Amino acid sequence: MSAQPSHQLLEHWVASLLAHLPFARMARAHVQQLALAAHERYFAPDAVIVSPAAPLEHLIFLRQGRALGRRTRAAHDVFELEAGSLFPVAALLAGRRVSSSYSALDDCFCLFIPWATASAVMSASAPWADFLNQRMLAFLDDSRRRWGQELQAQMQQQRELESPIAELPLRQPICRPAAAPLSEVLGLMHAQKIGSVLLTDGQGALSGILTRNDVLGRVALAGLPLHTPAAQIMSQPVLTIEADCTVFDAALMMSRHGLRHLPVMDQGRLLSILSERDLFALQNQSIKHVSGAIWQAQSLEQLQHAAARIRSFAAHLMAQGVQSRPLTRLISQLNDRLTERVIALALQRHGLSAQQMCWVALGSEGRGEQTIATDQDNALIFESDDPARDQPAWLAFAADVNHTLDACGYPLCTGGVMASNAPCCLTPAQWGARFAQWIEQGSPEDLLKASVFFDFRALAGRADWLAQLGQRVRQQALQTPRFMAQWARNHLARSVPLNWHGGFDTRRDADGHEVIDIKLSGTALLVDAARILAFAQGIDAVSTVDRLERASARLGIPETEYRGWVTAFDYLQLLRLRHQLQPGLDPRQANSLRLDGLNQVDRQVLKASFAAIRGLQQRLQLDYVR
Repeated sequence: MSAQPSHQLLEHWVASLLAHLPFARMARAHVQQLALAAHERYFAPDAVIVSPAAPLEHLIFLRQGRALGRRTRAAHDVFELEAGSLFPVAALLAGRRVSSSYSALDDCFCLFIPWATASAVMSASAPWADFLNQRMLAFLDDSRRRWGQELQAQMQQQRELESPIAELPLRQPICRPAAAPLSEVLGLMHAQKIGSVLLTDGQGALSGILTRNDVLGRVALAGLPLHTPAAQIMSQPVLTIEADCTVFDAALMMSRHGLRHLPVMDQGRLLSILSERDLFALQNQSIKHVSGAIWQAQSLEQLQHAAARIRSFAAHLMAQGVQSRPLTRLISQLNDRLTERVIALALQRHGLSAQQMCWVALGSEGRGEQTIATDQDNALIFESDDPARDQPAWLAFAADVNHTLDACGYPLCTGGVMASNAPCCLTPAQWGARFAQWIEQGSPEDLLKASVFFDFRALAGRADWLAQLGQRVRQQALQTPRFMAQWARNHLARSVPLNWHGGFDTRRDADGHEVIDIKLSGTALLVDAARILAFAQGIDAVSTVDRLERASARLGIPETEYRGWVTAFDYLQLLRLRHQLQPGLDPRQANSLRLDGLNQVDRQVLKASFAAIRGLQQRLQLDYVR
């Protein structure tokens, strides 16, 4: 054990530390605590300060001089460190040896601070904790990349879905005048072995598109003569996409509209054409195939098969490196299509009309943030001049939909938030009165139960009813400070699973493993906080990220702060997806994350994510609870 430094030397070290960030923002007592535990070492020029061969137990502060870092995996990757530098933070946070060798460039004096002391000070010093937490969040991309590589080792390498369309190889679109006869256009398709031809008007602008499907349905079966102008059977108008959109955007558009070919435009100029084959070579797992399986489903067995394909497709996209936000968006969209199909079939069976109702998605489906394991949260608005008379028929229809979705792997809501329950199946006027009661008179318990209803989105039927209701609800919330304060108090009654010294606050599962409910103690807190911020500002956004970004912009919150919240949400969603894609996972454990299954990097980023949520809660405490 090194001798304790003299008072004069200790003060000299403290002054050196305070001259640099993050120490300059820390309380002097906390800086003294670090200095008191440190010892100083001198290194002559070219002397090795730390290398991958040596065990790592100290955080090193370069008090005087310059040092040189060399990454061992890239001999030419050299970087210089100046006085005031701290290293090797990344290796200490990850609990591994350094990947670089550090040597003195000049005469160097270094303070060696025990990592145990540096970690302990985090619980007392917010600036020090923030500094280290930001470094932890920097490992997020590394964590995603590591896990993606593990999946990619099992699957064929595929194109990154989030790259701009403009980065794809250009395919010169084949065009013909719309007035050209079918014989010419069909002959061209056969000779070029292509599935579509774009048709233009006299000025060269797009008029329509002729595809193989059009030929079968509108030419062969209709018995049209081949001298018929192509304009008579072409599909129009032509949906297009801009070249600066992502491949994922193109995939969503093709899924939404059932397209196999999509022209690409660049500032009004036809640049290229995308086919479904260009976007997905996922072993017959394309969005079109999944969507097709949904729309063709007639029986419960076919619906169950389509639901299984959604989950399988999500696993393939995870292997592509698709980030959590677009992936949950796609899962939600495909779940929407499945639910719409279930609703359409149920309406037929019950002899009801979609124009007499609005099926409302709530909770994660309402926000477009569904993961693999998701239960049902939904409601129904129905039209009636005598609700007592008509409600039973709509409840029977809703029960049919709810139980069909349950059989497809979307469990019934344990809290009863489903359209088949009478309190969730109401007329527009009844829904208006219910929201008004929550906002104006609701008890804390009522508001806690009602929070899921404030994430609403029309899924089928009369979307205009819900739009009108949503506008009134947001206005009422904005004009009722008591409601916002009570909502914030309910939220603050729950906290992140970190104990007083910054460690994980876990529970034990049936097998004795330390687990954290990554939904209730993680994403749900961010979702709830974002909802409060949005309603307090009268913002009509539904997704958590949109709410955080738009509310932060309106409130003038620094970007560095709210980006930390967004990063935490994306990371926690990523963890949930990874966990839920494990083969053989018990559905009851869909959000119970075992800590012993995380590597050191993920553990540190998880702590940093919880710390970011704690900071958001502190802001809500100051702004809405007096």
